[in-house]
Amino acid sequence: MSAADKIKIIFDTDIGGDCDDAGALAMLHRLCDLGEAELLAVTACYASPYVAGCIDAINRYYERVVPVGINYGSDSAEPGVYAGPLCNEFPSRYPAETYGTENAAPDTLVLLRQTLAEAEDHSITLTATGSMSSLARLVQSPADDISPLTGKELIEQKVLRTVVMGGRFFGSWPMPVMTGDPAGRAEWNIRSDIPASQILCSEWPGELIFSSFEIGLWCVTMRDYVNKAPQDDPVRRAYELHPCGRLHGRESWDHTALLYAVRPDAGYWNLHPYGRVTVDDEGVTWWHAEESGKHSYLLPREDYETVRQIIDDLVLAQK
Repeated sequence: MSAADKIKIIFDTDIGGDCDDAGALAMLHRLCDLGEAELLAVTACYASPYVAGCIDAINRYYERVVPVGINYGSDSAEPGVYAGPLCNEFPSRYPAETYGTENAAPDTLVLLRQTLAEAEDHSITLTATGSMSSLARLVQSPADDISPLTGKELIEQKVLRTVVMGGRFFGSWPMPVMTGDPAGRAEWNIRSDIPASQILCSEWPGELIFSSFEIGLWCVTMRDYVNKAPQDDPVRRAYELHPCGRLHGRESWDHTALLYAVRPDAGYWNLHPYGRVTVDDEGVTWWHAEESGKHSYLLPREDYETVRQIIDDLVLAQK
């Protein structure tokens, strides 16, 4: 694959809590190793003293120096399960003591605007697997010293595709669920910042593809990663520290979103007919038929075992 054919990825994540973010970043590095993707930046949708170091430790393990951003504009400060240990136990450019100093990672919004401003037109695939805070800030950002374009104009000019891990769509999956949500209706990433999710769905100027809760739910990957990965692998440590990841792997919500982002034409999933997605005040996502709509979501095509094997083969490949 030529450099021009590589999927140019910006990855926005809430890494540090659930281990599938770490596993998805590892998988993305493997796809970069195969020449399928080019990782331009990794941004966090929240701020903490540890998240930049956590991200950079994983990137460093895969021998890539990738720009890292922290969302200082977010209201949340995710404590996380493993961000602190990865930041403290593995080498990175951003040890915790750099937080709040001139050596800290830049703001997510600044890095997003810089990366888009420097990109070729319609070349960027933007993937978000946490709250929609970063994307909401971007779409509402004004012109500045980085670019004379507003955030909305930058997105229109530079972004090819946006893939979001988020939402539940009951017309396709009318089922009760589940963990952490007694009503089983509002998916975690969407409800983590409901106003930001509403801004995303109402103001984003381009295509939005949702990889919903159901897509990753039955695709449990990296079951034995803790035992198979090298001891110096920070992603192994993330799975070791996460109670589910340590015992039996983890549902692959973020892996599946990134796999679609890099391989949109692979045929692993079907796309629901395009329309418009809205988010209500409870954080529930609703799909509406709309002829000019630019929103869609993934539906199963390949069986889950096939997708699981693809992800595991990628992540467990020899470094």
